[in-house]
Amino acid sequence: MSSSAGCIIAAAMRCLVVLGIVAVCTVSASGQNLTHVGKTLAEWQAGLDSSEQVERLLAMRAIGEMAIAQNLEAEVSVISALEHADGAVSYWALVAVSEMERPGSAGVEVLERLLRDSVPENRVQAAVALIRSGEKSKALATLEELLKHRNRGVRLQAVHAADALGESARPLTDALRESVADDFDYVQRVARHALWALGERPCPYRSCQ
Repeated sequence: MSSSAGCIIAAAMRCLVVLGIVAVCTVSASGQNLTHVGKTLAEWQAGLDSSEQVERLLAMRAIGEMAIAQNLEAEVSVISALEHADGAVSYWALVAVSEMERPGSAGVEVLERLLRDSVPENRVQAAVALIRSGEKSKALATLEELLKHRNRGVRLQAVHAADALGESARPLTDALRESVADDFDYVQRVARHALWALGERPCPYRSCQ
């Protein structure tokens, strides 16, 4: 995966926000015949092999939303996409897995490998997915490491992840206190909010020490 993968992911995320995917599902007898935004699961799966990245990302987001809605066949497809050659597709697969009820043993195995992915944003999402599935030890250590990453954008993603994890992020309290002194103001703000949510600050604002 290239060194520009993080930039590609950021650009791809902006594309998806502009396109504004809306979840519209119609249930039928077969999981493969379930339609989502006018396409069946099989049609979306074919999109993962498109030569156009935006098409691949649209497909991944759609399949991910179907998996979150507990379509078992879509869940299998999401797990398979975790190590997709396109790092941005992997990212959205990870986002979906973090919202799924059960990544399963095969999913956990892949997620643990992705804790060492070359794209730090993917490591953040892999950690979140593992923590939510109850596999916390390695994932928390990875997230703590990413809270100190040299790239401030990665630190911001990591601190947002910790904030979203709520009580599960309590082992990161000391690292979050360090993040309050980060040289990036947005990291500071989210760290203060995370600590406040954990009951470690009287309020989420700078004025509350």
